[in-house]
Amino acid sequence: MLIIDGSLSREKLRDLRSLDSMKIRRKKGLCIVEGDRSLGEALRTGRLLYLVASEERAMGGSSVPIQLQTVDVPCYTLGREHFRKISGVKTGTGLIGIARIPASGELHELQGPSDRSALFYLDGIQEPGNVGGLIRTAWALGWTGVMLGKGTADPFSAKGVRASAGAVFHLPLYGDMGARQIEELLARDYSLFVADREGQDYRQVTYPERLILALGNEGAGSSDWIRRRGQSVGIPLAEGADSLNVVVAGGIIAAEMVSIIGHGDRTSPRRRVPPSPRHGRS
Repeated sequence: MLIIDGSLSREKLRDLRSLDSMKIRRKKGLCIVEGDRSLGEALRTGRLLYLVASEERAMGGSSVPIQLQTVDVPCYTLGREHFRKISGVKTGTGLIGIARIPASGELHELQGPSDRSALFYLDGIQEPGNVGGLIRTAWALGWTGVMLGKGTADPFSAKGVRASAGAVFHLPLYGDMGARQIEELLARDYSLFVADREGQDYRQVTYPERLILALGNEGAGSSDWIRRRGQSVGIPLAEGADSLNVVVAGGIIAAEMVSIIGHGDRTSPRRRVPPSPRHGRS
C-alpha cells in the first residue's frame, strides 16, 4: 500500500509536464520514470525524488511492487485525466516517478591500458525504445558503458528510461560523442567494430580486450566516417530474411564478444568485462 502525502501541487504538475522536453530535462537534471523495474532501480540507486500515483492506484485499484511499498520518498496523487496526459503508457500501472539524471560519464575515467573494456557506440539511433533496449543489453552483459553519438535519441526520455528497465541509472553513458572521441579511444588501444549485415561473420573474428561496437541508425546504418575507421562484422541471416532489429543484432554480437574476448574461440570461458566507475550524483 502506498502512503500518500497529498495531491500534486500545480507547480509540480507544471514541472512534470515540462519534462517532455529534452532541453528542460537536461536543464533541470530530472526525468520521468515509468514501469515497476525502472522505478525500482531509480529507488535502489538513490535517484528517485518522488512518486505520482493516479487516483485509481492511490485508492488501491492495482497492486504496488513490494520494493515501492515502503519507499522513503513523497507520493502525491493526480487526477485520472491529468495522469493520462502525462503517462506514456496506455495500460500502465498508474505510478510515475521523478528521478535525478546521473551525470554524463567521462572518457578519462575508463580503465588503464591493461584493463578490459567494452563500449557500445550508438550512431544516430533515433528510436528511444531502441536506445533504452541497448543500454539494458549492455548493462546485462557487463559492458563498460555506452557512447551516445550525434543524432541518437535521449535515453532519459520516458520511453528510453522504461525500455532500459532502469539500466540508465547504473551504466555510465557518454554523451555527445563523435569522431574525435573515437579517435581518442583508438589511440588508447581500443579496436572499433561496426555492425553491418555485409560484414565478416561475427563468430569468426578474434576480439581484443578493449573494444567498441558501433551500431548504426535504424534505416541508414552507420555513418561513413565510422565505417572507414572500423572492421565490419555481421550476422549471417537465413535465406529471405532481410535484417534484424538493432537491439537484437547488438545483443547477439555483444554476447559473443564478451564470451570470447581476447581469445578468438567460442569454447573459451566467459570473462565478464569490468564496469567503468559509475556516474557521480548530480
